[in-house]
Amino acid sequence: MTLPSSGNSISLGQIANEFGFTASPQTKLGDYRTIANGSNYPQSIGALSFSSIDGGGSVPTSGQIKLSDFYGTQLQQVVNFWSSGAGGFRLGARDRYNNNGMISGNNEVAVVGGYRGRPSDSSGTKVHIHVNQDIGSERNDPDHCALRTGSWNGSTTLQVDVGGSGRIIGAGGNGGSGSQGSGGAGGFGSSGLGIQYSETQVNIASGGIISCGFGGGGGGGGGFDYDHKSWRYASGGSGGGGAGLPLGQGGTGGHSNGSSATSLSEGGEGGGGFNNGNESIGGTGGHGGDSEQATGDGGGGFGNETSNQNPGGAKGNDGAAFKKASGITFGNSEISNSGSIFDGANARINGNLGDGVQ
Repeated sequence: MTLPSSGNSISLGQIANEFGFTASPQTKLGDYRTIANGSNYPQSIGALSFSSIDGGGSVPTSGQIKLSDFYGTQLQQVVNFWSSGAGGFRLGARDRYNNNGMISGNNEVAVVGGYRGRPSDSSGTKVHIHVNQDIGSERNDPDHCALRTGSWNGSTTLQVDVGGSGRIIGAGGNGGSGSQGSGGAGGFGSSGLGIQYSETQVNIASGGIISCGFGGGGGGGGGFDYDHKSWRYASGGSGGGGAGLPLGQGGTGGHSNGSSATSLSEGGEGGGGFNNGNESIGGTGGHGGDSEQATGDGGGGFGNETSNQNPGGAKGNDGAAFKKASGITFGNSEISNSGSIFDGANARINGNLGDGVQ
């Protein structure tokens, strides 16, 4: 736990309990000036750099060192979502901390200084959830988050650090089906980062991304017309897939399929409806949402003389870049953004889609 503040007594034993024992049979205060492997600070863990064992430079890395230099310092830990193989889908930071295994030769939890392993109880320590890989989600439920912080022991200082190659992105919704009748609804996108611990600080470096998954476009409805004692029918086109990770797939069915999303900024195009001699025309499928264009409803069909048409399908709801669990305190003041945040039209931190994490 965090060491005593200035004005209180502090001992080498308290320091060793916090940062680890440096040698057997006797810990030396001067050992804390360097990393356990003998290297000098700064210590790099992923894209993060720690200037000293306390992370903030209070503890000297050369020259004289005193017990009082450790007043108010705390153990620094890094949960590994930064190394090769550390990304994936629907991940939990507390789960990885508890597992405390290895990923491609790297620890799932790295401790700054390296004089000890991670404590099972995180109280009084600072935990960095460091993301420098791709993390995606699963589609059709805005409450499904790509990465969840999890719950932590009281008085833990929790920080999510997204590096320049880190992306936390909800899944894109699939496009709705085109139809001769009513168009099918587009699939929902899901969400990026789920906050389950109050006052979590989020830092996004240049190049880093936290994004919702965007909804799929609605399918186009069919048109029909009675002309010269015969019916003319026209099916609508399917909706485009929404941007996300994974990318939303274009809808199928109807006159023409919608296209799949190709990137976070390129949702899929809706398929065109059938034109039956300009007497009945199927509706065009809606565009899949992306970071530059809103998700679209499917167009309704058209019938000439009798004006008969079926409605297009509703667009799928976007997820949210951030979701917070019920009762958790988190807002814009906890976000430091030098990268990119892409949010859906109806998804805001404290909005209708802001609460709820799965």
